[in-house]
Amino acid sequence: RVSALLTGKVHLVTPVPLQDHARIRADEALQLVTSTGSRLITLQLNQKRRVEFRNPRVRQAMACAVNTADIAEKIMKGAATPAAQQGPRGFSGYQPNLKPRFDLTRARALLKEAGYENGFACTMIAPNNRYLNDAKIAEAVVGMLSKIGITVNLKTLPKSHYWDRFDAQDADIQMIGWHPETQDSASYTEALLMCPDAETGHGRYNSGNYCNPKVDELILSARMETNDARRRSVLRQVEQILYDEAAFIPLHWQHLSWAGRRNLGIAAVVNMQNFPYYGDLVIE
Repeated sequence: RVSALLTGKVHLVTPVPLQDHARIRADEALQLVTSTGSRLITLQLNQKRRVEFRNPRVRQAMACAVNTADIAEKIMKGAATPAAQQGPRGFSGYQPNLKPRFDLTRARALLKEAGYENGFACTMIAPNNRYLNDAKIAEAVVGMLSKIGITVNLKTLPKSHYWDRFDAQDADIQMIGWHPETQDSASYTEALLMCPDAETGHGRYNSGNYCNPKVDELILSARMETNDARRRSVLRQVEQILYDEAAFIPLHWQHLSWAGRRNLGIAAVVNMQNFPYYGDLVIE
């Protein structure tokens, strides 16, 4: 993509690999536009495959072991915002009191309370060309979990092969990113964390098999709620429950990156939802 942009074969590309940001900024014929995004990168812990993952303390320990700030700064080179919940700031349902919980001392204590003081071994799969630096992120998580005694056998795959393996739930831990269709947190929950139900389609991508009927009840009630304040309150309750139970491991919201020729007014059309308003695009 970047080569095509540099040679003039295309005029607009996204996403832009992190290692090419400086190169594009240095080219007077090009411009780079970045912004915060709503694509959440997560890890799901399969409770059907692993009895350990059915224990909330184990899940909480694993969440405490992952240094999301370090991943955002060093691996994502600042092009990500560490996450502790599903929807980013500005989304309906955003719970401002939820913060990333990296704490190795707490993580080890939780594992001990759960009866796994010596840790355990498990498997993990992640794509290597679907999300920005996805394989590097997965490798970093493996190293972080090793510090609390959890040994992870990681396999990364190209996206053309990954999703079949994901759907088959071939590993104990699986990576998935989600970009919501609406500007609230319900979209994440419906796809990733509601109790899996083939008939309704709820939890279609819930490879962790997390299931809390209260969460489902709240999300279904939010669908019918037309009062913005009450709906926001319901979605905040959901975020709090998911955080307290460590239903999944949120890593970060991946920032958006677009690059284009200098004569294109791309800054005006890029937005957090990553749906460019091409009707506002001005070509000079």
